[in-house]
Amino acid sequence: MENLVEKVWEDWGIGEEETREGIISGNWQKIVGRKLSGKCAPVNLSKDGKVLFIRAASSTIKQELSFKKLDLLKKINTLKNCRAVNQLRIQ
Repeated sequence: MENLVEKVWEDWGIGEEETREGIISGNWQKIVGRKLSGKCAPVNLSKDGKVLFIRAASSTIKQELSFKKLDLLKKINTLKNCRAVNQLRIQ
């Protein structure tokens, strides 16, 4: 999972210009919590920026994230330029 997180950070250009993906990724531990942050990662946003795709390490993690969807969306929506995100797709 750690390699996936590093790959996503590289693909999203974190550390370069500030993108919505970079903002979400940079705040991922705050969004999902320390316990889950190493077991899941944001993959990408849909072209319209309304759907965030998340990769989960297991079905148990997927289920836990599903239970927290509303809370996660609220936290994401408080981030700069991320108010448009209104749906999570957990893979």
